Amino acid sequence: MDTDWMKSMKFAWLLIILGGFLQIGWSIGLAYTENFTNLMWDVITIVFLFLSMVCLEYPMRLGVPFTTSYAVWIGIGVFLTVVFSYALGLDTKGFSWGMGLCLALIIAGVIGLKMTPVEYIDEKKE
Repeated sequence: MDTDWMKSMKFAWLLIILGGFLQIGWSIGLAYTENFTNLMWDVITIVFLFLSMVCLEYPMRLGVPFTTSYAVWIGIGVFLTVVFSYALGLDTKGFSWGMGLCLALIIAGVIGLKMTPVEYIDEKKE
């Protein structure tokens, strides 16, 4: 039974990470939708949004705490969206050392949340 739990937790975390990667599709897709008038990009954006949300929601059913899963999911998505936005030339204002430092802090926070054990306090109600 313990092995099944570990497999489901590993699967849950893989889904959260995948969901973070899928955020690139919808967040960058928004730049190409032309105010939701370009049908192809509208569909791509909505599909990526839906799949990304599923990858956030399902792990919570498997027992990953909402706050941790959301923070990891959004942290990965923000980091990758910024990187890909600059790589694709969608953000033309330039990249600074301060931005790089902040992105590094986001990744450090995501890793820290994942590595920090969750302790459950069993409070007795009287």
